[in-house]
Amino acid sequence: MATRDPDHGFATRATYRALLVRGFAPGEAANLTAYLAGIEVGQGRPWRLADIDRLLFLRELCRTGRLGADDGLAPSPVAAGTGSA
Repeated sequence: MATRDPDHGFATRATYRALLVRGFAPGEAANLTAYLAGIEVGQGRPWRLADIDRLLFLRELCRTGRLGADDGLAPSPVAAGTGSA
């Protein structure tokens, strides 16, 4: 049911739908899908499929080096070329 395709990542939608067909409630299916994708599941509100996909997308950007710890931070004046050097 849950398979990992190296080219396309984790098949969240297929896993979620398969769990729904087998009688899981939507929140249960989403939490189990998140768990199978390696996302921590807590006692709070259940995961939503869109949130799982968004998190997996960001995880892949970090894994491939296209998103780093300092991305999104304002550039320093020196790095932007406006400082005196």
